[in-house]
This record gives sequence, C-alpha cells and structure tokens, in this order.
Amino acid sequence: MNQVALITGGGGGIGGAVAHRMAAGGITVVIADYDGGAAERVKSEIAASGGKADALAIDVTVAREVKAVVTDVAKRYGRVDILANIAGGSGYTKRIEEFTWAQWKEVMDANLKGTFLMCREVAPIMQKQKSGRIINTASNYGVTGSALRTPYAAAKAGIITFTKSLALELAPDFVLANTVAPGPTDTPRVMEKESMEARKQRWWPQIPLGRTALPQDLAEMYYFLTTPESAAITGQTFHVNGGVVMP
Repeated sequence: MNQVALITGGGGGIGGAVAHRMAAGGITVVIADYDGGAAERVKSEIAASGGKADALAIDVTVAREVKAVVTDVAKRYGRVDILANIAGGSGYTKRIEEFTWAQWKEVMDANLKGTFLMCREVAPIMQKQKSGRIINTASNYGVTGSALRTPYAAAKAGIITFTKSLALELAPDFVLANTVAPGPTDTPRVMEKESMEARKQRWWPQIPLGRTALPQDLAEMYYFLTTPESAAITGQTFHVNGGVVMP
C-alpha cells in the first residue's frame, strides 16, 4: 500500500522539490498550497513523470480550511502517513520599532499558527493509525536569530520547540515528529529578488561548503525522514545549510 503525504507549501521551491522526491519514492503526494495554480503545476509535473499526486488550495492560517482539507484527504485516501509542513515565509525586513502588530501576527500566523493547525488536525489520524511522520520546517534563524526578521525568527524558534513537544506527546502512538531547518537556499522566489552572482558574493564566503543549497538538497532530508531508516529518530532538528550553522 502506497504511503500518502500531505505537503503544505507544495507549490513552492522547497515544497515542490519535496513533492517530486516523495513521489519518485513511490509516495502518493497531496500538494496543498495557497497558490492553487502552483499546486496544480507541480501535480501535473509529477503525473507526467509517472508519479501519483493531487492538488488542493489552502490557507493554513484558517482553521476551517485546514480541517476541511485534512478531512477530505483522510476520506479520499483512508489515511495520512506523512505531513510535511513547508508553508511559511516572511515578506518583511525592518527594525522592531517599525513592525506593526498586524505585520508581526501575519508572519507568526503564516509559520507557527499554520504548523500548529495542520498538526492539530493530522495528529489524531496518525495516533489512530499507530503510525505517521510529521516533518515541520524551521530555519537557521530559529537558532541564531536574525536582525530585521524578529517575528520570522521567533516563529521558527517556536516551531523547533513545538516539534520537540509534539514528538514527546505522540511517541507512545509511534508517530514521529522532526524539524528540517533550511539555510540559504536558491528557491525561485529568492532568485527573483537576487541574482546568482549577488548570492555568490553575499552568502558563499560565509558557508563552509562554499555554496548555497538547492531545493533538491532539502528534499532529500525530508524524504529521508519518511523512510524506514529514520524509524528511531524523533524530536530532532536537521540543519541543511552547508555548515553555516552548527548548533
């Protein structure tokens, strides 16, 4: 029986790469993204490669949408084996005194609240199954902090501790929860704002491996956390950043 993975942010750079990698590994992927068109595009790419995929539009910050999507997936496939929470991000770079409460809450909701809502709906399904893998997404900034990105760093730090707590809570039912923390990664969204030459000058000297990550580099870590080889790993944070952060 094929595993079923629900991937939020699956239409984005990292999320799309994760969806492709899991589908290549024989997993049926449900791509859930705020941008329904992007989710459909990734679905079509996977189908063209012979994989099994579905696409849904979702705003992970809206509880009723999260509940509806998770209920639909569980009814359609009869189970949810993997939840990869990749939706998130931050559109603000400013000093703390310049943040409005609405902007702060927007960033916290997109990252921490969305992760919580998805886990809240999926966890009981996995507990009933007595199996499941939850993979949440943090950032190197969730460990180091980041000037001018205070709400984003705070949200990602919250995800790390939330996931540890979730791992302890779900372990008796054989549900594993881990976090992947990307570092500087060459996603399409990032590359629209900054050329590769600019990224080389800005980031590469700071990274021990001498390069920024590719979405595929991250996808391999997410996929590993779905495999039998990771069956004894829970409550951990995996940094994929070329050595720029070594906590």
